[in-house]
Amino acid sequence: MYDLIIRGGTIVDGTRAPAYQADVCIQNGRIAEITAQCDAEAKEVIDAAGKVVSPGFIDIHTHSDLAPLSPFDPESKTNQGVTFELTGNCGISPLPSTPETRAAITEYYLSNLQYPPMDITVNTLDEYIRQANAHRNIANYGMLIGHSALRGCVMGFDNRPPTPEELSAMEKRLDEELSMGAFGMSLGLIYPPSAFAETGELDALARIVRKHNGFLAVHIRNEGPRVFESVEEMLGVAERSGVHLQISHLKIMTKSLWGHSQRLLDMIDAARERGIHVTCEQYPFFASSTGMTALVPKWAHAGGLHPMLARINEPEQKLRDDISREMESRGGAERVMISSTHGAEPAWEGKMVSDIAVQLGQEPVDAVLTILQRCHANVHCNYFSQSEADMENILSRTDIAVASDGYNYSYDRSITVDTPHPRNFSTFPHALELAREKNLMPMEDIVYKMTGLPASMMGMNERGTLAVGKVADVTIFDWARVGQAGDYQDSVQRPHGIEYVIVSGEKVLDHGKLTGAKPGTILRHNQC
Repeated sequence: MYDLIIRGGTIVDGTRAPAYQADVCIQNGRIAEITAQCDAEAKEVIDAAGKVVSPGFIDIHTHSDLAPLSPFDPESKTNQGVTFELTGNCGISPLPSTPETRAAITEYYLSNLQYPPMDITVNTLDEYIRQANAHRNIANYGMLIGHSALRGCVMGFDNRPPTPEELSAMEKRLDEELSMGAFGMSLGLIYPPSAFAETGELDALARIVRKHNGFLAVHIRNEGPRVFESVEEMLGVAERSGVHLQISHLKIMTKSLWGHSQRLLDMIDAARERGIHVTCEQYPFFASSTGMTALVPKWAHAGGLHPMLARINEPEQKLRDDISREMESRGGAERVMISSTHGAEPAWEGKMVSDIAVQLGQEPVDAVLTILQRCHANVHCNYFSQSEADMENILSRTDIAVASDGYNYSYDRSITVDTPHPRNFSTFPHALELAREKNLMPMEDIVYKMTGLPASMMGMNERGTLAVGKVADVTIFDWARVGQAGDYQDSVQRPHGIEYVIVSGEKVLDHGKLTGAKPGTILRHNQC
């Protein structure tokens, strides 16, 4: 008597092996048998005839740090087929902190993310894991330590190198958090205070990550005109330290370099040939999403949020020039869309900065300053600054994982009151859809990019593939119709074609609806 049998599905096992038809038998949260026809009985049976049975999708780059502590049930990732999220990316995490720095870290964290505000009381990963597991969650999570939080915890938000004592304190605190089970550290080298770090600081911290066999995920210093130099900087860090380097959301984000994605891929291939351990992930959209403060030069962030706001409220010409230059690099005001003002100016949401500038009777750069002023710098934008051809060229690589760079939202419009980027709701169905509709790769390959590949990047041994003895994290979908539902104007929609999601042997999604089961946990590195 098995707990659950999935009958008659097409097995795509996450290894790129050819698909085949079989039954999957689950007992005590693990895969007990995969066989052409299972004659045993089960407490529950899922008829998967005509559907694809795959490992649960692994989202290796997310910002759902607060989802495991949320007072509501975040569901946008479960509806995409995701069973594991790795949080703390781009240098932005809610910890580490100390009781003395907790308020400043919280303010920094919440000002950089498009997520409902919450109280944060944890200072260490152990405290976070205890609170989150007591809260109970639908799916599984892991965490990276954000460099901005680490730096802010030790030396505040000053634009300067650390003293030897401060660097030693950062190394010690990072070592402690990695010992608690963090998967590695993330850098956000466009987001101060991580952006204030010089290469020597990065080398020193990378060695601590290497000591724990973690990986260093990096939002590189520039994804636009200096993208190649920025990649070279991080390849150098990886070569000197021996750390596993993970380049986040690989892309080219400036019109002047559209069509040069192959050069970027060739650089990475050449680094691998030199023995550098470098991997990458990507979201399958040509619009990025981040705070409007990404247009503000890093020097204007010195001291933290309030000093930056003071500079924005009384802008000098240098600030206006630098904002204008960055906006033009991203495609201009007509390619920057406001997605959230967190309730301050909802009439602006869904509009391009160019349209708001006309409405205000201002130049685009002055409109940006007005928006930041009225919203206290808490504004999120979609930047349509990539080439679709480059995005598809990168997506076509079987060695680059699919990831959302998104959050786990509620579909309740009283909770999710703005219009986040569609990647928060459709990354994995959309990647499957692109592979199918544009013949980018076989189904087995695109599934691998969401399952076995990211699992191997993180050193996961028990998840990511369908095999006897593995944890039964499973997603069942309809290959013929799986795809994105929402768009940039109306993103808060359930995607098409995700039928069932199973976490540790328990159904958490049944015909597209949450079951109420909460078998998820916070996983520690090398224990998954």
